[in-house]
Amino acid sequence: MSGYSIWLDLERESRSSYKKIISTLSKRLDSPFFEPHCTIYGHTNINLEDLKAIITKLVLKNNQFSTSAKKIIIGNSFFKSLYIKIDSNPKLQDLNDICKKRLSFIKKYKFDPHLSLAYGFFEKEKIHNAMKKIIIPAYVAFSGISIVKTGKDVEKWETVFQRKF
Repeated sequence: MSGYSIWLDLERESRSSYKKIISTLSKRLDSPFFEPHCTIYGHTNINLEDLKAIITKLVLKNNQFSTSAKKIIIGNSFFKSLYIKIDSNPKLQDLNDICKKRLSFIKKYKFDPHLSLAYGFFEKEKIHNAMKKIIIPAYVAFSGISIVKTGKDVEKWETVFQRKF
């Protein structure tokens, strides 16, 4: 897993809430800290300038929007070990569809709208204990799109391009 990922950025209030949750869980679970986001399209190795052009067009045609948090899920993989499933509304689906049309010839990506809360491999009991007193907001709002250089080492992820709606 490497290359560039396209992230939906959370608006200021949502970002603050989820950043606190991720920070708390990273301490409780001894897991890496990362910025809250929803991946629209992941792990593509397209030329960065071409990807910037795609993102620039996306933000010009969209506005800030929100969706609801559906449920917390405990997964079985490092990058989907603890996350919130979010409602795949038409705006989210449209953003992914546009990316898919432009990028699927390079790399296929299965879109599963969610917000990760922790990365790692954890026992379910440890997750349940870590989640005590954590309140998940009912909605999440998005205000922009970023291109992030990703890879296996979460602490080395780097935002290389960012635009607001």
